[in-house]
Amino acid sequence: MKRPLIGIVGRFENNAKSKFFVYDEYRLAIIKSGGLPILLLPIHDEDIENIYPFHQDQKDNNKFLIKQMVDLCDGILFPGGSQWYGFEQEIYNYAYEQDKPVLGICLGMQMIGCSPYFKEQNSDMTVLIKSGLIHKTNLKYAHSITIYDGKLKDIFQTNQICVNSRHSSCLQKNDSFCIVAKSDDGVIEAIEIPNKTFIIGVQWHPESIYGSDKYSSLLFQKFIAICQK
Repeated sequence: MKRPLIGIVGRFENNAKSKFFVYDEYRLAIIKSGGLPILLLPIHDEDIENIYPFHQDQKDNNKFLIKQMVDLCDGILFPGGSQWYGFEQEIYNYAYEQDKPVLGICLGMQMIGCSPYFKEQNSDMTVLIKSGLIHKTNLKYAHSITIYDGKLKDIFQTNQICVNSRHSSCLQKNDSFCIVAKSDDGVIEAIEIPNKTFIIGVQWHPESIYGSDKYSSLLFQKFIAICQK
Protein backbone atom coordinates (compact mmCIF):
# COMPACT_ATOMS: atom_id res chain seq x y z
CA MET A 1 0.00 0.00 0.00
CA LYS A 2 1.25 3.47 -0.89
CA ARG A 3 2.16 5.46 2.22
CA PRO A 4 0.63 8.93 2.64
CA LEU A 5 3.12 11.76 2.23
CA ILE A 6 3.24 13.99 5.34
CA GLY A 7 4.79 17.43 5.06
CA ILE A 8 6.53 18.60 8.24
CA VAL A 9 7.17 22.33 8.43
CA GLY A 10 10.87 23.00 9.09
CA ARG A 11 11.80 24.99 12.19
CA PHE A 12 14.41 27.74 11.96
CA GLU A 13 17.62 27.67 14.02
CA ASN A 14 19.64 30.89 13.97
CA ASN A 15 23.33 30.18 14.42
CA ALA A 16 26.55 30.59 12.44
CA LYS A 17 25.08 28.26 9.84
CA SER A 18 21.39 29.16 9.87
CA LYS A 19 19.31 26.14 9.03
CA PHE A 20 15.84 24.63 9.05
CA PHE A 21 15.37 21.31 10.77
CA VAL A 22 12.89 18.83 12.21
CA TYR A 23 13.31 16.89 15.45
CA ASP A 24 13.71 13.19 14.85
CA GLU A 25 10.79 12.33 17.14
CA TYR A 26 8.33 13.75 14.59
CA ARG A 27 9.92 11.83 11.74
CA LEU A 28 9.85 8.56 13.66
CA ALA A 29 6.27 8.98 14.88
CA ILE A 30 5.08 9.51 11.31
CA ILE A 31 7.05 6.55 9.94
CA LYS A 32 5.93 4.21 12.73
CA SER A 33 2.32 5.24 12.13
CA GLY A 34 2.55 4.37 8.44
CA GLY A 35 3.35 7.75 6.87
CA LEU A 36 6.22 9.03 4.75
CA PRO A 37 7.67 12.34 6.06
CA ILE A 38 9.08 15.15 3.94
CA LEU A 39 10.40 18.54 5.08
CA LEU A 40 8.61 21.72 3.97
CA LEU A 41 10.96 24.71 3.64
CA PRO A 42 10.59 28.43 2.87
CA ILE A 43 10.98 29.51 -0.73
CA HIS A 44 12.44 33.02 -0.64
CA ASP A 45 15.61 34.36 0.99
CA GLU A 46 13.69 36.87 3.10
CA ASP A 47 12.06 34.01 4.98
CA ILE A 48 15.54 33.06 6.18
CA GLU A 49 17.28 36.44 6.39
CA ASN A 50 14.47 38.22 8.23
CA ILE A 51 14.02 36.42 11.53
CA TYR A 52 10.93 38.52 12.25
CA PRO A 53 8.00 36.14 12.67
CA PHE A 54 4.65 36.46 10.91
CA HIS A 55 6.31 37.93 7.80
CA GLN A 56 3.66 38.37 5.12
CA ASP A 57 5.10 37.80 1.64
CA GLN A 58 2.39 39.01 -0.74
CA LYS A 59 4.13 37.77 -3.90
CA ASP A 60 1.68 35.86 -6.06
CA ASN A 61 4.53 33.62 -7.13
CA ASN A 62 5.21 32.70 -3.52
CA LYS A 63 1.59 31.68 -3.00
CA PHE A 64 1.63 29.61 -6.17
CA LEU A 65 4.79 27.76 -5.14
CA ILE A 66 3.41 27.07 -1.65
CA LYS A 67 0.26 25.62 -3.23
CA GLN A 68 2.45 23.40 -5.39
CA MET A 69 4.31 22.27 -2.26
CA VAL A 70 1.17 21.51 -0.26
CA ASP A 71 -0.50 19.72 -3.18
CA LEU A 72 2.27 17.12 -2.99
CA CYS A 73 1.29 16.22 0.57
CA ASP A 74 -1.54 14.09 1.91
CA GLY A 75 -1.31 15.83 5.29
CA ILE A 76 0.62 18.57 7.07
CA LEU A 77 2.25 18.55 10.51
CA PHE A 78 3.11 21.84 12.23
CA PRO A 79 5.64 21.02 14.99
CA GLY A 80 6.52 22.77 18.21
CA GLY A 81 9.08 25.56 18.39
CA SER A 82 9.64 29.12 19.62
CA GLN A 83 8.10 31.16 16.78
CA TRP A 84 6.39 30.75 13.44
CA TYR A 85 6.86 32.48 10.11
CA GLY A 86 4.80 33.80 7.22
CA PHE A 87 5.56 30.90 4.90
CA GLU A 88 3.91 28.40 7.22
CA GLN A 89 0.89 30.66 7.65
CA GLU A 90 0.49 30.43 3.88
CA ILE A 91 0.90 26.66 4.07
CA TYR A 92 -1.83 26.47 6.70
CA ASN A 93 -4.20 28.80 4.83
CA TYR A 94 -4.00 26.69 1.68
CA ALA A 95 -4.26 23.40 3.59
CA TYR A 96 -7.35 24.80 5.31
CA GLU A 97 -8.92 25.80 1.97
CA GLN A 98 -8.24 22.35 0.52
CA ASP A 99 -9.48 20.53 3.65
CA LYS A 100 -6.08 18.88 3.93
CA PRO A 101 -5.58 16.89 7.19
CA VAL A 102 -3.51 18.95 9.63
CA LEU A 103 -1.94 18.13 12.99
CA GLY A 104 -0.52 21.01 15.04
CA ILE A 105 1.69 20.33 18.05
CA CYS A 106 2.47 22.91 20.79
CA LEU A 107 3.46 26.04 18.81
CA GLY A 108 1.76 24.43 15.81
CA MET A 109 -1.52 24.35 17.72
CA GLN A 110 -1.09 27.97 18.78
CA MET A 111 -0.47 29.02 15.19
CA ILE A 112 -3.65 27.26 14.03
CA GLY A 113 -5.62 28.93 16.81
CA CYS A 114 -4.24 32.37 15.88
CA SER A 115 -5.04 31.97 12.18
CA PRO A 116 -7.87 34.58 12.18
CA TYR A 117 -5.21 37.19 13.02
CA PHE A 118 -2.65 36.30 10.35
CA LYS A 119 -3.14 39.66 8.65
CA GLU A 120 -2.28 41.53 11.85
CA GLN A 121 1.25 42.92 12.19
CA ASN A 122 1.80 40.53 15.09
CA SER A 123 -0.47 37.53 14.79
CA ASP A 124 0.71 35.82 17.98
CA MET A 125 -2.32 36.27 20.22
CA THR A 126 -1.08 33.89 22.92
CA VAL A 127 -0.49 34.96 26.53
CA LEU A 128 1.93 33.91 29.26
CA ILE A 129 0.62 31.26 31.62
CA LYS A 130 -0.08 32.31 35.20
CA SER A 131 -0.82 29.12 37.07
CA GLY A 132 0.21 26.87 39.89
CA LEU A 133 0.39 23.93 37.49
CA ILE A 134 3.73 23.08 35.91
CA HIS A 135 3.49 23.57 32.15
CA LYS A 136 7.18 23.61 31.26
CA THR A 137 9.06 20.52 32.36
CA ASN A 138 10.96 17.55 30.96
CA LEU A 139 8.92 15.09 33.02
CA LYS A 140 7.18 12.35 31.07
CA TYR A 141 3.84 13.49 32.50
CA ALA A 142 3.26 17.02 33.80
CA HIS A 143 -0.48 17.06 34.52
CA SER A 144 -3.83 15.67 33.45
CA ILE A 145 -6.26 17.19 30.96
CA THR A 146 -10.02 16.91 30.55
CA ILE A 147 -11.21 16.03 27.05
CA TYR A 148 -14.58 17.24 25.75
CA ASP A 149 -16.78 15.88 22.98
CA GLY A 150 -15.16 15.95 19.55
CA LYS A 151 -12.81 14.05 17.28
CA LEU A 152 -10.09 13.82 19.93
CA LYS A 153 -12.43 12.15 22.41
CA ASP A 154 -13.57 9.77 19.66
CA ILE A 155 -9.92 8.82 19.09
CA PHE A 156 -8.99 8.39 22.75
CA GLN A 157 -12.30 6.97 24.01
CA THR A 158 -11.81 8.66 27.37
CA ASN A 159 -12.38 12.08 28.90
CA GLN A 160 -9.13 12.36 30.83
CA ILE A 161 -5.48 11.61 30.10
CA CYS A 162 -2.08 12.65 31.44
CA VAL A 163 0.21 14.65 29.15
CA ASN A 164 3.71 16.06 29.04
CA SER A 165 4.15 19.83 28.79
CA ARG A 166 6.89 22.15 27.48
CA HIS A 167 5.32 25.57 26.95
CA SER A 168 5.18 28.91 28.79
CA SER A 169 2.43 30.62 26.75
CA CYS A 170 -1.11 29.53 25.97
CA LEU A 171 -3.81 30.12 23.41
CA GLN A 172 -6.73 32.47 24.02
CA LYS A 173 -10.23 31.48 22.93
CA ASN A 174 -11.64 32.81 19.68
CA ASP A 175 -14.48 31.80 17.38
CA SER A 176 -12.35 29.98 14.80
CA PHE A 177 -11.89 26.75 16.77
CA CYS A 178 -13.58 24.42 19.23
CA ILE A 179 -11.86 23.76 22.55
CA VAL A 180 -11.72 20.01 23.03
CA ALA A 181 -9.36 19.75 26.02
CA LYS A 182 -8.24 21.85 28.98
CA SER A 183 -5.96 21.41 31.97
CA ASP A 184 -7.33 21.97 35.48
CA ASP A 185 -6.14 25.58 35.49
CA GLY A 186 -8.13 26.38 32.35
CA VAL A 187 -5.27 26.34 29.84
CA ILE A 188 -6.44 25.26 26.39
CA GLU A 189 -4.78 21.90 25.67
CA ALA A 190 -6.42 20.85 22.41
CA ILE A 191 -8.48 22.43 19.64
CA GLU A 192 -10.35 21.32 16.54
CA ILE A 193 -11.41 23.36 13.53
CA PRO A 194 -15.13 22.79 12.90
CA ASN A 195 -16.46 21.57 9.55
CA LYS A 196 -13.08 20.19 8.50
CA THR A 197 -12.14 16.54 8.02
CA PHE A 198 -9.18 16.65 10.42
CA ILE A 199 -7.56 19.81 11.73
CA ILE A 200 -6.52 19.15 15.31
CA GLY A 201 -4.03 20.94 17.53
CA VAL A 202 -2.62 19.68 20.82
CA GLN A 203 -0.55 21.68 23.29
CA TRP A 204 1.49 18.73 24.53
CA HIS A 205 4.15 16.68 22.70
CA PRO A 206 2.81 13.25 21.72
CA GLU A 207 5.84 12.63 19.49
CA SER A 208 8.10 12.54 22.59
CA ILE A 209 6.22 9.68 24.27
CA TYR A 210 4.98 7.90 21.15
CA GLY A 211 6.37 4.50 22.06
CA SER A 212 5.27 4.43 25.69
CA ASP A 213 1.94 6.29 25.72
CA LYS A 214 -1.00 4.70 23.91
CA TYR A 215 -2.86 7.99 23.42
CA SER A 216 0.13 9.56 21.72
CA SER A 217 0.34 6.58 19.37
CA LEU A 218 -3.40 6.68 18.71
CA LEU A 219 -3.29 10.37 17.75
CA PHE A 220 -0.55 9.89 15.15
CA GLN A 221 -2.08 6.67 13.85
CA LYS A 222 -5.48 8.30 13.34
CA PHE A 223 -3.87 11.30 11.64
CA ILE A 224 -2.00 9.04 9.23
CA ALA A 225 -5.11 6.91 8.62
CA ILE A 226 -7.10 10.03 7.64
CA CYS A 227 -4.26 11.13 5.35
CA GLN A 228 -4.27 7.67 3.77
CA LYS A 229 -7.88 8.19 2.67
